[in-house]
Amino acid sequence: MKNSRINIAVLGLGYMGQNHARILASMPGVKLVAVCDLDRSKSRELGDKYKAKHYQDFLHLIDHELLNAIFICLPTTLHYKASKHALKKKIAVFIEKPISDSINQAKDLIQISVKNNIQIMIGHIERFNPVVQEIKKRIDSGELGKIFYIHTQRFSPPPARIQDVSVIVDLATHDVDIINYLLGEEPTRIYAESRKTFHKYEDLTSAILRFKSGLMGLVEVSWLHPTKIRSISITGENGMYQANYITQELFFYKQKEKILKRGSVPLPEQNWAEVIKIAFESKEPLQIELEAFINSLKTKSQMPVSAREGLNALVLTQKISKSGETHKILK
Repeated sequence: MKNSRINIAVLGLGYMGQNHARILASMPGVKLVAVCDLDRSKSRELGDKYKAKHYQDFLHLIDHELLNAIFICLPTTLHYKASKHALKKKIAVFIEKPISDSINQAKDLIQISVKNNIQIMIGHIERFNPVVQEIKKRIDSGELGKIFYIHTQRFSPPPARIQDVSVIVDLATHDVDIINYLLGEEPTRIYAESRKTFHKYEDLTSAILRFKSGLMGLVEVSWLHPTKIRSISITGENGMYQANYITQELFFYKQKEKILKRGSVPLPEQNWAEVIKIAFESKEPLQIELEAFINSLKTKSQMPVSAREGLNALVLTQKISKSGETHKILK
């Protein structure tokens, strides 16, 4: 497949699906063969735009097109059905996060992919945000020193498009995956508080995470805010990183002195930190993500975000949800 054309299809033409189609249609060596959406007019419009066949039934599309890969941007409750059908047809699968709405279904997809030797990648897009890549590089270099605390905020206005899952599954999935990716460890204890305000499922949640190393984390997600916020801060012995996912801005609040080794002696305010804005190249995260998937497909190399990593993120979000319901600490 390294030098041959890759035939692909996109299932689900909501916001993410339309962006998938836009990027994939412009990639060299990739052919957008078909698109699918329950909305016939949307499917026809996108199909005509990119000179691709258009379908309403994704099972019919999978059965009738010769495909190397399929991109699943459907509602979460349909991820398993579509993915399973494609994997049994030996079609590689890219699944927009989360991998599924069920742990058992996610495990089944992994078993089918291993049995058929077919690749799965989970669309945890923030992994490919240049600001996250820069933070990862700097943490691995030891610039921040020992890390004590990580805090994420992912807030949005009430969504019109999402009715089948909670804010935890929709938004917190990103953040628990990023925390695992940056720190290389998973939480050993989780406690969450949640509420349902205007939605069937949770629309506001705060979760406290504790790690074996002693590190603490706070994950905050909401569908109740009047504006969109995507931020992360990481505090360590040498200072703090503060980043905005949307603007791709990153600041390093570098400690001027080793204040954490001075005991209880306070420092004057002017000696607290030097603020450094870190420069790096900005790029659309989805473009990077889809290029990485196509490259792994061509070279038959390991996918950048595996199905097992997608399963891990799902397990953590379900623990957050359960803790919020029971008001208990979960391990």
